[in-house]
Amino acid sequence: MSAPTVSYDVFDTVVTRAFAHPRDLFVWLGVELQRAGVPVSDPLALAQARWSAELAARRKSPWTEVLFDDIHRELAAQLSWDETTAATARHLELEIESRHLHGIPAMRSELAQARTQAGRLLFLSDMYLPPTVLRPWLEREGMVAPGDLLLVSGDVRGNKSSGQLFKIAQAQTGGDFAHWHHTGDHPFADVASPRRLGISATHFTSAHLTARERTARGSEGEFATPWRSLLAGAMRLARLEHRTADEREVVLWETGATVAGPLFYGFVRWTLAEARRRGLRRLYFLARDGQIFHRIAQAIQAVEPFGISCEYLHASRVLFSGPAEINSPAAVRAIVAPHAVFHSLRQCLLPLGLDEAWGAANLPPRFRSVDPAANLPQAERDALADWLTAPERRADLSEALARRSREARAYLEQAGVVAGEPIGIVDAGWFGTIQRNLEHILGGPHGPAPLTGFYLGLMPAGSRPFAGEALAYTNRFAPLPLLREESHKVLIELMAQADHGQAAGFASHAGRLSVRLQETGPVNLAEIRLFQRAVLAFAKHLLAVADAATAPEDEFARTVIGVYRQLHDQPAAQEARVLGSLPHSDQYFEQKHAGLCAAMDFSMLCEAIRDHRRRPPHWWVQGQAALGHAPLLRLFSSLKRWRWRLTGRPE
Repeated sequence: MSAPTVSYDVFDTVVTRAFAHPRDLFVWLGVELQRAGVPVSDPLALAQARWSAELAARRKSPWTEVLFDDIHRELAAQLSWDETTAATARHLELEIESRHLHGIPAMRSELAQARTQAGRLLFLSDMYLPPTVLRPWLEREGMVAPGDLLLVSGDVRGNKSSGQLFKIAQAQTGGDFAHWHHTGDHPFADVASPRRLGISATHFTSAHLTARERTARGSEGEFATPWRSLLAGAMRLARLEHRTADEREVVLWETGATVAGPLFYGFVRWTLAEARRRGLRRLYFLARDGQIFHRIAQAIQAVEPFGISCEYLHASRVLFSGPAEINSPAAVRAIVAPHAVFHSLRQCLLPLGLDEAWGAANLPPRFRSVDPAANLPQAERDALADWLTAPERRADLSEALARRSREARAYLEQAGVVAGEPIGIVDAGWFGTIQRNLEHILGGPHGPAPLTGFYLGLMPAGSRPFAGEALAYTNRFAPLPLLREESHKVLIELMAQADHGQAAGFASHAGRLSVRLQETGPVNLAEIRLFQRAVLAFAKHLLAVADAATAPEDEFARTVIGVYRQLHDQPAAQEARVLGSLPHSDQYFEQKHAGLCAAMDFSMLCEAIRDHRRRPPHWWVQGQAALGHAPLLRLFSSLKRWRWRLTGRPE
């Protein structure tokens, strides 16, 4: 039996553009022509003229199929360009096409496998670029091999939609339609048309824009602003770098590439710009959320140096807690006796600089027999808080916190975190607890030392202002309802997970201080690293087009925050299933982990609505709704919003 014939479409099947839509490239052509000195009044008007010229050239062609030069002759005639200007336009469009064309990585292995069965492959494209131009690009991207046949509709004057291109390929190869398989992205030209001829066909849709990528592009019309098109295109290119059938991997990779990647990139780039505007020379990215932010900052500065040293600093709330709270009995009580589902004796003591040995020697007898790792009932937490905040314990607490603060200060100074230096800290945010405590630790007799902090988001400061400045990305551009929907905090922290455990204490070795890391807990390190690779893949692709992707800071921020809000507010079931099951722990000292969603039948859901103690911590209601019983959960959410409005609760 003879070998089968195997053919592939080209654009959005084996290669795709950095631009989200082919015609968005024409807007950038207008920009490049302006830079080249061509009198183009408006890049969008040039794009419209370029598209109009293509349509006019097709109308004049007896085959409807045209080549690149046919289009540009029409364009030059419409705009009254001389030959020099027309040549410049042709050259620039080809250069832009070539520079922004990328092979789809997963297709390389598929093509190699297909060649083992079919020998040479056929590439059939309804396209105006001639094979002499297109083939070298496909070879550069590792898609076309010597011996493969490339046929372009504009060159052979027949397209796939009519079936003519398949018939021309058959005439040149002697292929049998009954033993022919074609793969492509267009539902008619690549699927219905070949099937009508007896060719089996696969509809390849991976390169089609997803809903979030379409949101990033910002236009359902013919043209989009270049930076928005390239943002959506970078999301798509990053998404296409990893191909797997495993649902968890698909969700993690695509969320990293198309949600966390844009959001975190925007935040880090804004942080670098704000730091430069303030004359800061060093930024300390605080563990653990800061790990991925630090890696993005390194990627950005490798392409566009901001002149700011970026360091990764092991830190945690438990490592620096206490100095800002010691003068407030209410703040100490919040540490010792939170209204959390789980809180142990160990978690009560460690944030105050106390350990289990101190507890065994000093606590009342009722607490000495308690398992330090076991959950304390709320009444016991309250009793312990009463005892610890009594005036006679003030000296013990002050000495314990002073001892740890001395260690913390030495550790910070060793890393270069010194009062009065032009430095800033970077973290995911929420309450700014670490910044306040660092300001106290680094301060002196005249008060806390001002620091500059950069955050994705912050809760209202209330009665505990910062000594320095705290800037928050989402607060400035598109505030998140962090008070009303605490699931935002956890979902973002899950996307910013690091591949190491929590910093729980200090250790000294050879005269230098380091931090003692806890075990990582029930997280999957391989999944965290996969997610980070997806985030960095997005950063890589957007940085590759940084010259054209320059965006107004506020518009970029609102766009990427909006894409994130789509995930949070309207997740797909598989996204809620995977992201909602990732373990998280919102504790000073991490012991207990939970997911944002849970497997619940109707009766369990009713119990959770009735009793907050039955809910997952920081319950992701929208994610839970995606998993089932959406009408009930939508009613629950509506009633909560109504109550918030009545009580005036802020967002």
